[in-house]
Amino acid sequence: MARKPTLRDVSRAAGLSVYTVSRALSNGDGVSAASRELVLKVARELGYVPNRAAQELRKNTRSSVAVVTASTSNYYYIDLMKGIQRTLRLSDRTAIVADIAAEGVYTPELEDATIQDLIQSRTAGVIATLTLAPHNMKLLEDWDIPVVFVDSIPHESATRVPSITTDNFSASMKVGAHLGEHGYRDWLFLAYPARWSTRAERERGIRAAALKYGAGIEVIESENDVESAYATLTAYLDTPGRALPRAVIAGNNPMLHGALRVLHARGVRIPDDVAVVAFDEFAWAALLDPPLTVLNEDSETIGVIAAQTLTRIIDDQIKAELRGDPPTPAYRPEDRRELSSDLIIRRSCGC
Repeated sequence: MARKPTLRDVSRAAGLSVYTVSRALSNGDGVSAASRELVLKVARELGYVPNRAAQELRKNTRSSVAVVTASTSNYYYIDLMKGIQRTLRLSDRTAIVADIAAEGVYTPELEDATIQDLIQSRTAGVIATLTLAPHNMKLLEDWDIPVVFVDSIPHESATRVPSITTDNFSASMKVGAHLGEHGYRDWLFLAYPARWSTRAERERGIRAAALKYGAGIEVIESENDVESAYATLTAYLDTPGRALPRAVIAGNNPMLHGALRVLHARGVRIPDDVAVVAFDEFAWAALLDPPLTVLNEDSETIGVIAAQTLTRIIDDQIKAELRGDPPTPAYRPEDRRELSSDLIIRRSCGC
């Protein structure tokens, strides 16, 4: 493997001191515009990439934020990241993504390793989409790394940590009310594991709506990926004597994808035979046949609010350090927010 160019290589090629090259690459003061342009040109030609982690250790500029996700196959995260990145750019910060359930299966070992890596790289802060283990929260706290949760809630021991979530109980009640108004009385909720904290309130809302409208409700659990959802629903429907439910509620995008594959493979007509409603809007939901009725959480707005909250906390830490005070994250009660959602009615529900 070819040797990677170093800062000293750029210095030699540019005919400037290592100090000047370092200042130019970090956009520091005391470097002329001509020298800065020369250094950037030489660095591009050599393929030199600054070691940002090492710079963070020396300068503590707090410029990189980690977004810890859990199964990026969920389209929810696409709009979430759009909101996060757009907001972080306003403060010249960047976001990196660490997926601790890439195949839809969570393991505590991967969570532990990920948190260790983030601490070693001195990430400025963390936006987490999955409830982190208490010992990992303690590690982040010990290193003064602030955390904001989205689409999940902190462990009960983390009483002050911010969270930006959807009111999932009310969201599920909206879904159930719509199915009830259609007169459907046999519902199936295809759910992801309870390790994802949104599951509990979504299921509670669906069950409450079923009770209110006199519907029967079955809940089946799948791992949080498309193939598992397909296999889980297939096994359920293959049970001898099992009839098709009148309505299927998919707990998220991977559950929806798996459910649609099963129904299409069996020639089930949507919504004539089975109505389908899903959580989380996605870009082409309206383009499917039939167009899908979905619960829209507006994850882009959630991402914006989470990034704004984290940015404020990090900026306050920098100010504290300049005053000579400890950079302990300063959380506020209003940093815990629960947002409303909208049911987007299309045709898959029978409308």
